[in-house]
Amino acid sequence: MTRNVRWSSALRTTIGLVGLLIAHAALADGQSSYDDCMLSGLRDARNEAASNYIQRSCYALYRNGEMLLPREKAYHECILQNMPGAREPSAISRIAQICSRRGQM
Repeated sequence: MTRNVRWSSALRTTIGLVGLLIAHAALADGQSSYDDCMLSGLRDARNEAASNYIQRSCYALYRNGEMLLPREKAYHECILQNMPGAREPSAISRIAQICSRRGQM
């Protein structure tokens, strides 16, 4: 009886450790993707407002992506594709409006 209890305990511990390793690998990959998004988007940022949009979209997609609805994902992808390099406040505002319409936000 105690032999089965030891075996069961060892099995649970092993499964738990494997789960932690998998979760750590997934989090590390998520961090890398988030960092890549930030580096890529902010490299060409020309305005603080544009930088803020880019940062929020990277966060939403790579830190909170599992929780996003398809329309939210479309909005953030549109922002990341079109916001870097925007300089003028009017252009930034227009890009945000168009992405919002495309994402039906």
